Amino acid sequence: MSNLTTPRGVFPAMITPLKMDMSIDWDGVDHLTDWYIDSGVTGLFAVGQSSEMFALSDEERLRLAERVVRRSNGRVPVVASGTFDQSIAAQVKFVRQIADLGVAQVVVIASMMAQPDDDDTVWRSNVSQLLEATGDIPLGLYECPQPYHRLVSADLVAWAAGTGRFCLFKETSRSLSQLGAKIEAAGGAGLCIYNADATTLLESMKLGASGYCGIAANFYPEPLVWLCKHFLGAEAENVQTLIRMADPTIHHRYPVSAKYYRRQSGFDMTTVSRVSNATLTNYDQRILDSIARQMNSLKLRDRNLTA
Repeated sequence: MSNLTTPRGVFPAMITPLKMDMSIDWDGVDHLTDWYIDSGVTGLFAVGQSSEMFALSDEERLRLAERVVRRSNGRVPVVASGTFDQSIAAQVKFVRQIADLGVAQVVVIASMMAQPDDDDTVWRSNVSQLLEATGDIPLGLYECPQPYHRLVSADLVAWAAGTGRFCLFKETSRSLSQLGAKIEAAGGAGLCIYNADATTLLESMKLGASGYCGIAANFYPEPLVWLCKHFLGAEAENVQTLIRMADPTIHHRYPVSAKYYRRQSGFDMTTVSRVSNATLTNYDQRILDSIARQMNSLKLRDRNLTA
């Protein structure tokens, strides 16, 4: 296994295609993996919240990570979550199982490392036990909003960076000040901070973020990839403005909205979800269709957008 080699870019928070009976559509997983990579992404985050990971069995989590690794075939690094149990011993076992599949990093879910009322001392102690028991397996950190939203302090980011074990950190505070403090705390020690908030991607890149890891890449990865590369360019603010305007809509009734968006773009995909029974209204569909036309027009207007 190897650490991330690309310092800047997009890690989509992958969705999981499901059949009408709610089983995983494995051919759909393959097609999505290819599409993400062809869109120019830096890597893939499989088995995350967008993947409906808390509604998957352990066997499905393992099979999903394995499938994405196999399909990506070394074209980009794949990371996947690996701490779903409150027991450290169970976490260690599953981290090793995920690592054995060939992922570049096993992602530690911050909210699974301590109870909501536990302070940072407890969290750090639990993570230290996990580190000690998992050898040299490269790890990531993820401020997943479920089962509760635990943000990792800048002090803990500095500690995590200092261990030399953590490579990718998905930051979800939606606060530029907190994000900036964590980037500074990481101090270039090999821990890459990826912003999950597409509405502040441009500003975060200027602060030193390594890129984007969030749901918008399930809709229109190309403008995000372009912005991570050209955030100092003259057109960057215009691209960011369009991404910012679209963001509230794509979060509405997610992940059903993302599956609808992909289906409208030509994917053979249902809108079935294990975590949402939402139905998109005609109004919802019209707005999503309009966003797709805007993003496609952006690509047509500037042929170098995805370069």
